[in-house]
Amino acid sequence: MLKTTDAIDQITGVGPALALTLKKNGVQTAEDLIYYFPRKWEDLSHLSPIAEVKEDEKATIKATLSNLKSFRSRFKKMSIVQGIATDESGIINLVWFNQPYLKTSLKPAQEYFLTGQVKKGQRGLQLVSPTAEAADKTPLHSGKIVPIYPETGKLTTKILRRLIRNVLPTIRDLADYLPDQVIHQHHFPRLHTALEALHFPTDEEALQEAKDRLSFDELFLTQLAVQYMKANYFNEPATPIKMNVDLIKQVLAGLPFTLTNSQKLALHEILQDLEKPKTANRILMGDVGSGKTIVIAVAAIEVAKAGLKTAIMAPTEVLATQHYYTLKPILDKQRISLALITQNETIGDTTADIIIGTHALIQEKVELKSLGLVVIDEQHRFGVKQREALKQKGISPHFITLTATPIPRTLALTIFGHLDISVIHTKPLNRKPIITQSLTFQQKDLAYQRVAKELPTHHQAFVIAPLIETSEKLSAQSATKLFKEVSARFPTAKVGLLHGQLDAQTKATTMHDFKTGRLDILVATTVIEVGVDIPNATVMVIEGAERFGLAQLHQLRGRVGRSNLQSYCFAIPSEASDEVTERLDLFAKTLDGFKLAEIDLQLRGPGSLFGLAQSGFIKYRLANWTDAAAIARAQKAACGLIEQDHELNHYPELKKRINIKEMIAHRE
Repeated sequence: MLKTTDAIDQITGVGPALALTLKKNGVQTAEDLIYYFPRKWEDLSHLSPIAEVKEDEKATIKATLSNLKSFRSRFKKMSIVQGIATDESGIINLVWFNQPYLKTSLKPAQEYFLTGQVKKGQRGLQLVSPTAEAADKTPLHSGKIVPIYPETGKLTTKILRRLIRNVLPTIRDLADYLPDQVIHQHHFPRLHTALEALHFPTDEEALQEAKDRLSFDELFLTQLAVQYMKANYFNEPATPIKMNVDLIKQVLAGLPFTLTNSQKLALHEILQDLEKPKTANRILMGDVGSGKTIVIAVAAIEVAKAGLKTAIMAPTEVLATQHYYTLKPILDKQRISLALITQNETIGDTTADIIIGTHALIQEKVELKSLGLVVIDEQHRFGVKQREALKQKGISPHFITLTATPIPRTLALTIFGHLDISVIHTKPLNRKPIITQSLTFQQKDLAYQRVAKELPTHHQAFVIAPLIETSEKLSAQSATKLFKEVSARFPTAKVGLLHGQLDAQTKATTMHDFKTGRLDILVATTVIEVGVDIPNATVMVIEGAERFGLAQLHQLRGRVGRSNLQSYCFAIPSEASDEVTERLDLFAKTLDGFKLAEIDLQLRGPGSLFGLAQSGFIKYRLANWTDAAAIARAQKAACGLIEQDHELNHYPELKKRINIKEMIAHRE
C-alpha cells in the first residue's frame, strides 16, 4: 500500500522519464506531490444545456456522443476526429485535433462530461478539443472545480491531476502538526481534509476553508521558527543600563539639530531595552537619510557613561570610516573616546569607549572587554556566525541592528519576527523632496545638463554604473568606461572613480576627496549604495537603471537630498521595454521608500527585495506576503505556543516542520 514517504517512481502512472521531470521540480516522494499545490482553480461545475452555449465561451455539457469519425486534413496532414453531442435541448458538433486515439477510446451512445471552447465552424457552433469523461464515473477534468497546476515541459495539469488523485489516499498517514487549540480557535479543517479539498474541492466554501488553513500553516510555521529562535537563541541575561534622563537631555541639547519625533521614539524604545536584565534584540529601520546613526550614537553615549563599551560593525570600510568621522565631533563634546578598526586602517585602539569597524572587529586578535552594546549596520549583510563571533567579545551584550532598506511591515514581521522593531518614518525637517525623473537613453543629456547647472554653484554629483568592466553580454555601462565619458563631458571638472576592486587606500582617499569637495563628480558602482553622506551632493545620475530593483534605486537616490539643498535624481535605462519604463516611472513618482518596498515585494518577491536568496523558509505558495492581518494572527498564535512550551517538547511533529537548521543556515 502506497505511503507518503514512498519514492515518486513507485506511484502508478510514473515512468522513468516522468519521474526525472518530477524530481527536477523538487517532487521526490508522494508527500512532495501532495504539496505540489495548484496555482489557481477553474470552476467547471456549471453544466450548460447545449441550446444555451455561446460562441467564444468555455462550456461544460453533459451529452451523448454519436457519429464519431476520424480522417486526415488535406493541409498539413493533421489528424482530425469529429463527432456530435446531444442532450435534451439540442446538438453541437465536436472536433479534436491530433488525438486520433479518441476514435476508438470514446464510445458512441455513451453519456460524457465535455468541456471545451465554443467556436463557430462551417456547420454551426462546435466544441473544440473538449475533455471527455464518462458521466458514469467521478470526473477528474470537468464537471467540477478543477485545479490548474504549475506546468513545466511535459508535466501538464492533466497528468498532475491523475497522479495526485492516485496519492490522495496516503494523506491520512500525515500527522496533523497544528495543535488542537489552534485548529479549534480558528475553526480550521484537519490537515488531510484541507489537502484533499485544495486539490479536489467539492465546492467554493470547501476550497476557501482549505486555502485559509494551509496559508495559515505557511505563515504560522515561519512565525513559530522565528519565535523559537527568539526564545532559545536571543534571550540571554545581560547587564541592565539604567536610563539617565539628565544625560540624554544634555546630549540632545548639544546637537546642532533637533531630533524628529520619530527619532525620539526610536531612541526611547532602545533606551528602555537597555534597562532590562536580558539582551536587547531590536532592529532599527529607517529610510535613507532618516537619521539612524545619531540615535545609535546617543544610546552608545549612555552605555559609555555606564562604564561599558559599544561596538558598531558596518558592512564596508567606506561606511565604517564615515561613521567614525560623523560621530567623532559629537562624542568629543561628551569626552567619549572613539576608535576605528578595519582591515586597512586603525585609528585609536580597543580601549576606546566606542569602537567602529568592519568584519575586522571579529578577528581573534581584537579584544573587546566590557562590551555592553553591539550595533550591526545593515543586518542582512551579516549572518548568525558573524553575530555570534562578535557576541563572544563580550558577555551577552545588548544587540541593535540597523537597516536603511525600507521593509514593508508584513515582511519585517516575517524576516525579523525574532526581533523587536523600531521604525524612523520621517526625515529631518529641513530636507526637500528629491526631484526624480525617469529618462530614456536618448534623453540622458537632460541629466547631464542638470549636473552642468549644479557644478558652478559648488554642488556635487554622483554618476552610477552597475558594472566595473564592460560586458559584451550586458548592455549596462561600466564604471570605468563611464568615468572616461563623464571626464570628457566635463573637462574642467574634477572627476573621481570608485568601485569595489580598488584597493582600500584608494577608496578611502577618493571618498575623502569627494566629501571635502576636492572632487566635483564621483563615478561609482553600488559601493556607495548604503550610508554614504555627502550633504553637498545634489545630483544622482543612475545609468543602466533597469539593472536595479526599486529598493536599490531608492537607496542610490538617498545619497543626495541630505541637506536643505534641492536635489535631483535621474534614472536612465540602457535598454528600454514597457516593463522597464513602467517600473522606473513608479520609482520616479514614489519618494516613500516603504511604498516602493511594497511594490518591489509584489513585483519581485522577498528574496529580490532584501538581497536574499529565497530559501524554503520564506517561499510561500498560498500565503499572501502583503496580508498584515493574517501575518499578525499567525505571529500571535506562534507567540502563545512558545510561551507555553518554548522548546516545543510537547509538539515533536511541529518542531520537525519548522526546520530550525534551515532558518539558521539562511541567516548565515
